[in-house]
Amino acid sequence: MNRKSILQCATAISMALAISAANAANDTRLATTDTASSNAQNSHPMTGKQKATAIGATSGAVAGAVVGGPVGAVVGAGIGGYIGHEGTDANGKVTSVASPDSTVRDAQVALNDQGFNAGPADGRFGPNTQSAVRRFQAEHGLAQTGTLDSSTLSALGVNR
Repeated sequence: MNRKSILQCATAISMALAISAANAANDTRLATTDTASSNAQNSHPMTGKQKATAIGATSGAVAGAVVGGPVGAVVGAGIGGYIGHEGTDANGKVTSVASPDSTVRDAQVALNDQGFNAGPADGRFGPNTQSAVRRFQAEHGLAQTGTLDSSTLSALGVNR
């Protein structure tokens, strides 16, 4: 590896770490010099999901930079950010995307049987399922949260 490649990798890694550290710590002073913008951003702390996305992007950028240089850093940041975002719940806790939920699957079957198109009964709570849940809740006088809360599951006849 020549000196230019080493310098490019080191630069990409240091930039990724600086940006991620600022985001994960919710300290935008490194990312912006606009005081009004910085104050507005600091008034709303990052959610767990946003932090998981930032951490995933940083980890991916560092790994990508080590393996593929600056281009690898960009690709790694994109992939890491996506995985950090999609693989966590709203609180930033890791979710098991691979294992479907049996309660969700049972609710999807019940929704589909009653004419609310929840899509395939795959046990994954996606946008089709959420929309079907909201329509079901509206028609049955329930709070339209779009979630499978206990009152909605009870009205669907699904036991947890």
